[in-house]
Amino acid sequence: MSTPSLVLKSRDFLIFILLSYALVVSLFIDGSQRNYLVLFAAILGGFLFLVFGLALQRQAFWAFVLFAVMAMRANFLGGVGELASVALTFVYALGYFAVAGLLDRVQDKRTFVQDMMRWIIYAFAILSILQMVASIVGLPIPNLILSKGLLSYNSFAMEPSHLGRIVGVTMLCYVMLLRLPTSSNDSADLPKIRKKVVTAFLITMLLSGSSLAAVAIAAVFVLSRSLVWVIALVAISILIWPVFLLIDYEPIQRVTLLLANLGSLDVASVLEADHSGGIRVAPLLIYLSDASPAEPGFWFGYGSDGLRFFFLDRIPGLGDTVGAGFIPGFPVVYGTVITAFFVWVFIVLRTNATSAPLVGFFIVFMSFSAWNAQVFWYGLILIQITYTASRDNAARLGSRAS
Repeated sequence: MSTPSLVLKSRDFLIFILLSYALVVSLFIDGSQRNYLVLFAAILGGFLFLVFGLALQRQAFWAFVLFAVMAMRANFLGGVGELASVALTFVYALGYFAVAGLLDRVQDKRTFVQDMMRWIIYAFAILSILQMVASIVGLPIPNLILSKGLLSYNSFAMEPSHLGRIVGVTMLCYVMLLRLPTSSNDSADLPKIRKKVVTAFLITMLLSGSSLAAVAIAAVFVLSRSLVWVIALVAISILIWPVFLLIDYEPIQRVTLLLANLGSLDVASVLEADHSGGIRVAPLLIYLSDASPAEPGFWFGYGSDGLRFFFLDRIPGLGDTVGAGFIPGFPVVYGTVITAFFVWVFIVLRTNATSAPLVGFFIVFMSFSAWNAQVFWYGLILIQITYTASRDNAARLGSRAS
């Protein structure tokens, strides 16, 4: 008599790691907002290379070279503290490459990724609605981490603006894969699926109450069009931008004011227009005004001390906190040369016609996030799997045709 046992396959681990990078559960968050679930998933991904004998591609080789250079630079500039930062970046990358390696074992990559994106959007929508209902009736709000109050819910994200990034790039991945050519006979079901996903997407983004999420809705629509449409829509938006101020929806008004003041390159004006969004772009404005290509640090980095030199006490409302995401924080710490190397390894090598819109979304919405953060690496993972799924889809169609 045999007893049934739980057998975990490579696909199960792939789903777990991908969900861990996509979702934030308050149970695994500490007081410093560190997500231990995603760190566990990333470290587990490293062990899976040994368990399943996952193949390492050329991109992984260049990433290893990149981290070696970062480690040497960190040791030269800052010692143990900066080496710990490089180690954390390496841990996040383990999960990234584990997803890439495990996806290679999936037969129909496009369908698998599409289904994952769809269910992630559904999960965010369901929890957003539950949070709204609990807030209205006065019950404890599930998974509440950071929120602005009524009609501003974080769902499965750390905060509403993170929700806009995660759900936005997830929806864009889903749409781009949905539009790939297919030989399936089930295409008649696609409109129904698309309507459900779009409804869930809009509900989640609007219930976040985030101005970033409001812009992300438009960005998903624009970036999922052809290049001609993108250029035309952006040009029209620039010409009629005052009209957006007439829309009685605070997030849209805040974003419009923020974009209108960016051209001044004045930190005070940008923060006055939208303090929440201004804090994210203020470091870049400061860096553009103060950085000099004539300095060696511009090319090879200033170390973590450079962050304090450029940004400490320069952004009103942050106090002694140094806030700078990948852009411009990474160039400040490691220099322009290593930054270009990082971008080439994790973005350029994984950009094609299908993943290019996700790269655009990442640059606008996620490049200002810290590079040792879940949101940042989730964006890179989606660029990776969109690229891989689109290439696999083309190869499958080509083999059927031949």
